[in-house]
Amino acid sequence: MPKRKRESAVENGHNESSSDQGPKGGQNLVEVLPGITRKITACAACRKNKIRCDMPDDGPPCVRCRRRGLSCVLNRSLQSLIEDTKNVKLLQTDVTHLHDILDMLCQHIGVEGPKALTSVGHDREGSYPPADNDHNQTQQEEEGCEVSPPDSPSAVQAPIDTFLDIAKTRSPHSIDSPASARASRSGTRSDLISKGIISATIAERLVHRYFARLDHYLYGIGGEYQGLEQLRANGPILLAAICTVSALHDPQERVVYEACNREFRSLVAKSTFEKRDVDYIRALCISSFWLADASRICSSDAIRRAADMRLHRSFDALFEDRTGLGSGPMPSVLSPSMQDLSAATDRVRLWYLLFVCDQHLSILHNRDSLLRSDKGIAVGWEIYLHRAETTESDVRILSQVSLLLIMGQVRDVLGSDNQTPLPPALASQILNYSRQLDKWYTKFSALFVTNAFIGEFPKRGLQLHYQFGKLYLGHQVFKGLRGRPIPPHFVSAATMAHDTAVSIFEMILGEPELQEGLVGMPHYFHVMIAFAGHLLLQICQNYYEQLAINIQDDFQLINSALNLFRNTQCIPQHPIWRMTPGLNRKLHDCAASIGAPVPSAVPVGGLSAQHAIPGQEALYYPPVPTAEASQPLDELLFADFGEFNFPDLTSNFMT
Repeated sequence: MPKRKRESAVENGHNESSSDQGPKGGQNLVEVLPGITRKITACAACRKNKIRCDMPDDGPPCVRCRRRGLSCVLNRSLQSLIEDTKNVKLLQTDVTHLHDILDMLCQHIGVEGPKALTSVGHDREGSYPPADNDHNQTQQEEEGCEVSPPDSPSAVQAPIDTFLDIAKTRSPHSIDSPASARASRSGTRSDLISKGIISATIAERLVHRYFARLDHYLYGIGGEYQGLEQLRANGPILLAAICTVSALHDPQERVVYEACNREFRSLVAKSTFEKRDVDYIRALCISSFWLADASRICSSDAIRRAADMRLHRSFDALFEDRTGLGSGPMPSVLSPSMQDLSAATDRVRLWYLLFVCDQHLSILHNRDSLLRSDKGIAVGWEIYLHRAETTESDVRILSQVSLLLIMGQVRDVLGSDNQTPLPPALASQILNYSRQLDKWYTKFSALFVTNAFIGEFPKRGLQLHYQFGKLYLGHQVFKGLRGRPIPPHFVSAATMAHDTAVSIFEMILGEPELQEGLVGMPHYFHVMIAFAGHLLLQICQNYYEQLAINIQDDFQLINSALNLFRNTQCIPQHPIWRMTPGLNRKLHDCAASIGAPVPSAVPVGGLSAQHAIPGQEALYYPPVPTAEASQPLDELLFADFGEFNFPDLTSNFMT
């Protein structure tokens, strides 16, 4: 056999023997490439002429090239270069391990850890592990990757199940299987601290602030986690979400917030096609309530994952068949952790919070909700309320569920995105919904108690949500009017909307608990407050004569609220900062359009930390017709809230 054919045969034989393993077994490129069959010692010139090359032990040039004055190049093969590449990667792994040990020692003695390694990139998970760990790591990644389409979340066989069985593409592990959970929790996962984004000291401060205060605004959604080490052991995304939210509420943490928010978005983007556990949904839920720019994306992803994990079927574990909500014995598809009553309770609370967040976003964005007609929510909340194990936080959550069910009926019956005036026949329906809101407030106001961490805020928040409900109901009668007079059968509802908006600002100015909670409450509060201000000014602009409104009192009320917002310490990304300039401009535009004086000289645009000067003369604006004077009130939810828009509609998670 010729020499070249023998070499080809050897190489083919090696490939055939190594093809059984394949790259899918966890081997990297170095291991699946052909091995070095013979060491090359001849230079390129001698090999070209097919003559003997006398190469000294110390390397080029060879005897012939030295004698002839030729360039002697020892052309090492690609296989030889791979050896060097593999050695470099192994060296990087050794350096990474040394860096991890040094970081652990720094944490142990309480000093700031070393900076993140630049040789392995910003993502430490992209470093090359030792060869004996390659298979385990690849197997974990495959187990954590969701098949498309995923397994059916139903307890009974679905059409997709038959297809997956035939196509042999069923995921080897269920979404909530113990093996998948072990795979996701095994190994060391880098987080904000190990990547050097923030120090352990800063992370400790952020986590402490969240659990000591912020978590109680959201009914203790943080669950059993109360410390930094617990969060780090759980995973990087929940830690990133909590640190981001906590930094948002500290006026001195702007840089920290930007860094944490960037990392959180990156982690969420990378996890789109991966399986995650309940705490991942918890992280998305936390971010949905507080991070306005990402709330819709995080909420929809959380709802999708909750449906795949059958989170709504946790009611079966609590009520079984005694309430009529269950379907008999516990189905086998539920994971073993669901047998634990506390785990089922936590999942039910999380499912309720996803419903609350979805309904909030439905109201804020004038869109249909994603969670509709869920029996556990529509019927089960009253049964859950009367359980012996119901806590103060449960009562607060269920008050929201009950209120949003009413507001959902208002949206479905009266419409939220059409621009046609309401028919007169709906006047009685508006009165009926108003009475339902009154009964709701009477029922739950008797159940609320003082919170040990945020004081009387839950009670004041209940009153504010009651006013939000009235405002949302009353503003419906302005749809499609476009500046025309209010029909007589809707005048009482229009007056209710005006009086409710006034009450909202009077509460904010008169209740210390609400003023302290301006930096802490979820962003739904801020958007509804901004909406109340815009609606109030729009009514003053178009209907102050028909409704006999004292516009100077309303202007003074809005101006006082603006002064409060300006003196509230927060970072520029906070909703208070973002909505204040727009509401200020709206006040001046409204006064200019009707020729009314503004109570005091308030700078237009931007935030000002200065108080209004007592006794300062009021500014007077002559009547100037503006296009905004005829703006339909049904467009207020899409109006300019002073840069307080929702960039998540077009945002890139990688930025």
